[in-house]
Amino acid sequence: MKIEMGESLFYSWLRHIKGCQVVQTNWKASPQWPLGHREELEAVKEATDRFFQEKYGYHIYKKSSSLSQIIQQGECDALGVCFQDGEISLYAVDVAFHEFGLQYGDREATVSKIVNKCIRTAMCIYGYFGTKRAEVYFASPKINPAVMNDAVPCVADAQKVLGELGYGFTLRIIGNAAFADEVVSPLLSVSGGIADTNELFLRSCQLLKSAGVSI
Repeated sequence: MKIEMGESLFYSWLRHIKGCQVVQTNWKASPQWPLGHREELEAVKEATDRFFQEKYGYHIYKKSSSLSQIIQQGECDALGVCFQDGEISLYAVDVAFHEFGLQYGDREATVSKIVNKCIRTAMCIYGYFGTKRAEVYFASPKINPAVMNDAVPCVADAQKVLGELGYGFTLRIIGNAAFADEVVSPLLSVSGGIADTNELFLRSCQLLKSAGVSI
């Protein structure tokens, strides 16, 4: 079984920082599950596709992609569910680590990919969980500033378009300094009391600390 360190990091982050009682990595819909709200999701696809073409000239979906193809390609690196006081909160994370900086091609292609992932995850959540509210994150520790400057307003626009269609999703990029400040640092601060061998990221940090390595 392949283990990705980024997925392990967000598995622990969702459990210990976001307070999720249930977390799964590599979440993907079963082909046996019926997709709900298909007409509404088609409207989301059409509205977001039109918006990003008209405002930015971006094609966030492949021209030949059907709704079914888009949904089938959807996968969350980490999905968490928090139950508190009778309320359910859902968190979905896509995490990417490219050693020399996030890159899915040129700047336009990279920004389009980020937007695509965020919207696709939101559509999967509504189609399979039936909720219009969740926190959706795209995370990467190293994003070129030019890409970040383009991607942040695009993701904000994606959230706005979804909001105008009646959805309450929060879409956000966590990258660069925010990745360290909001994800890694809080997790390291609570890692001392966690002894779960399933949490590879935390166990590796504990190993380094025991060896005298400052992290």
